[in-house]
Amino acid sequence: MMSANILDLARPELREITPYTPGEYESGFIRMNANESPYQNIGDNSERGLNIYPPPRPLTLQKCLAEHYYIEEKEILMTRGSSEAIDILIRGFCTASKDSIVICSPTFDMYRLYANIQNVNIHEVPLLRNKNLDQDFQLDSDAIIGLINSGAKMVFLCTPNNPTGGSMQREDIKKICNAARGRSLVIIDEAYSEFSSQDNYRAIQKNNEYVVCLRTLSKFVSLAGVRCGAVIAAPKIIKFLEKVLPPYTFPTPSIELVLKAFQKDSLKVSEKRNNTIIKQREILRSEIAKIPTIDKVWPSDSNFFLIKTNKLNKLISAAKKTGVLIRSFENQPMLKNCARISVNTPENNDIFLNGLYAELSKREVI
Repeated sequence: MMSANILDLARPELREITPYTPGEYESGFIRMNANESPYQNIGDNSERGLNIYPPPRPLTLQKCLAEHYYIEEKEILMTRGSSEAIDILIRGFCTASKDSIVICSPTFDMYRLYANIQNVNIHEVPLLRNKNLDQDFQLDSDAIIGLINSGAKMVFLCTPNNPTGGSMQREDIKKICNAARGRSLVIIDEAYSEFSSQDNYRAIQKNNEYVVCLRTLSKFVSLAGVRCGAVIAAPKIIKFLEKVLPPYTFPTPSIELVLKAFQKDSLKVSEKRNNTIIKQREILRSEIAKIPTIDKVWPSDSNFFLIKTNKLNKLISAAKKTGVLIRSFENQPMLKNCARISVNTPENNDIFLNGLYAELSKREVI
């Protein structure tokens, strides 16, 4: 069914709720309205003071990230990692036991997890080999559009895709987004976009309010432990999601750390490190491909890459003997005998390769 208003897709009972109104806060006033401790903890070295609640919404952070992504502040919502963004989108728009989402397997498992928690139906569309482009793990756009036309509420597209590493074809994504207009939300998860040679999807999102982009600071600025993500969407969607997301979710130390990470000098360091990771990714891929028992090393636009070997357990065991953990995806659809290898520092990558060669030689697997 076509929808003239994007919020017609949201759960009707949530559209009517009134968001929580926190106590007033103005800098310079003595706070006797929030039941806080007036004393700063002896181990507290934060600027704001951890005895004071963080702001209901981290507005300084939203302003900083809006400037970085060249968007307006009303188009961004900060979340605790992009995983929380996935959660509130599904909870906000999908009615349990009634609505459905589309995922393109193999892909990031959190889409499935949060859909299951909300008791939302899942349509799984396997990724395909694009023979014309000689590329594996590409979107079956016709099948996805068929599900949109059948009433799927939400489509999740991860590009670059986790765990396969490659980017989806832009024309396929544009085709899906155009088909979804007025019918479904398309969520483009860009967690690894800073490692990709492709442009981001801001232009598509800006011209189609049924498209939402997700970003994370876990990879690009090395803040996985801070848990900082963002929803980039039409202001209507952002305002609605603020009803679903409770206030005070973003801790004061996290706000201060992220603001420091986006200072000019800090960003230069992050960009330099990202370039190193991209170069190291290609070196590591090339060296791993030389091992005779490796059947395939897929191209990557991420800070990791996918491999296939019929000696998977021996490879994982050999890596562990060198002090390195790599991730098996043996039990994932379409990924039998596959593992994901995350790119590390040049020094650690050398330790991994040298140790791996030594261990595999001992086992006569190489």
